[in-house]
Amino acid sequence: MSTQPKTPQFGSAYIRVSTDDQIELSPESQLEEIRKYAQREGILLLDDQIYIDAGISGKKAERRPEFMRMIATAKSPDCPFSVILLWKYSRFARNQEESIFYKSILRSKCNIDVVSVTEPLIAGPFGSLIERIIEWMDEFYSIRLSQEVKRSMKINAERGRLQATPSFGYRVKDGILIPDEEEAVYIRRIFDSFLAGKGIYVIARELNAMGVRTHRGNPFENRTVEYILRNPVYIGKLRWNPEGRTRRDLFNENIIVADGGHEPLVSVETWEAAQRQLDAVKAQWGYKARPSSELKGWTSGIVRCAACGATLIFAQPHYYKCNNYARGRCRYSQHVRAEALEEAIIARLTKDATSTSPLAYNITYTNASGGHELARLEATVKQLQVKRGRLQEAYLAGVLSLEDFSVAKTDIEGSISKAETELEELRARSDTAIVENQLQTAIAQALATLQSPDASLEEKNNAARSVIENCIYDKENSLLTITYRVLI
Repeated sequence: MSTQPKTPQFGSAYIRVSTDDQIELSPESQLEEIRKYAQREGILLLDDQIYIDAGISGKKAERRPEFMRMIATAKSPDCPFSVILLWKYSRFARNQEESIFYKSILRSKCNIDVVSVTEPLIAGPFGSLIERIIEWMDEFYSIRLSQEVKRSMKINAERGRLQATPSFGYRVKDGILIPDEEEAVYIRRIFDSFLAGKGIYVIARELNAMGVRTHRGNPFENRTVEYILRNPVYIGKLRWNPEGRTRRDLFNENIIVADGGHEPLVSVETWEAAQRQLDAVKAQWGYKARPSSELKGWTSGIVRCAACGATLIFAQPHYYKCNNYARGRCRYSQHVRAEALEEAIIARLTKDATSTSPLAYNITYTNASGGHELARLEATVKQLQVKRGRLQEAYLAGVLSLEDFSVAKTDIEGSISKAETELEELRARSDTAIVENQLQTAIAQALATLQSPDASLEEKNNAARSVIENCIYDKENSLLTITYRVLI
């Protein structure tokens, strides 16, 4: 009596290693374990069906290109394998929801099993239950690991340890930032040029003309220069956001700034002066505003459409019209002669410079001593209060001695008191009578520039922006509405 030879089962292997897990096997070791299992179970492992995602988290499938390629192959009509072998189920996914989803597709629709070579399961519903428990434990471990990594990074940030790639102007040696003198020259040039009155756009253009490139090999942009000017790394500090990338939210109260122990490239006085000037520039110029040197008239970029809020743009030969109307996005052209618009604004400024009636204005809180707006100063006080609480916790936990705790507490409380005093002074300066008096003085100064035959187009545009928060033109109702800004 003869027996039919068993049809061989063809297998695929999926291997994943992440950067934050120190207990997992290397790709080579995982593959070795999978090969041993396949040989023992009579599975023919296909060499061209081995998928490896290296240095990638298992939380999101779409971020694992090899995993997605394996799933696509499995769903194809001519899929060559009937089983996927893993070192552990955690390699398949760290997210239980995704693990169940993809396993369900593979098993029910593709007739492909998913097997862990180190976690054997018994057949039947009890085996499925054990698999779900393993998946849940894998996800729980991933969450705990993520929390531990974040906690460790937070401690490192508070201690001023480097946790990111070096900023332009620096390189890294033994975990410490070291000035790169070739780049440091440009950092000092950026700060000096900006404080000398050059715009961010002009500085970026000059750097590009000299062939200077960022660490990633990209040309400089407005935002690149602004990020450098805002970065405290250049005064010997390190900034870290526990919520992830800062994404230009540079004044988030959760951001940790600590002494980095590296050599500064500019003085604290220079850096703080740059912050004050940046605050003033940001208050004066709107989002995506073009450089004054590129404007067609001194009203360019200042007046907006009453219907849609878009900026009125210059149109040949001497008119302004709604930018969205020109793009087919607004029904109102707001078509107006440039000369008529200029005369209307000057007439209104002249009247308001001496008016005894209340004026419509917005206050831009800029602290002359620290360069921070009111919101940021309030956030600073709150952050210092949180640090004081953490210090108390560290002392009660036995991490700090009484002497160290007393010194640190005195220092923090002194900083809180100083910040609160500045905050009170800033709020006091917003008194209505004082503000309106300052506003009318500022309007009169702007008018002098606007009416001067010797003032350049750029000077006039800057003068208008120095007092006008927004200007709305409504042609249908022949109405021009100006809201003023006051720097405090």
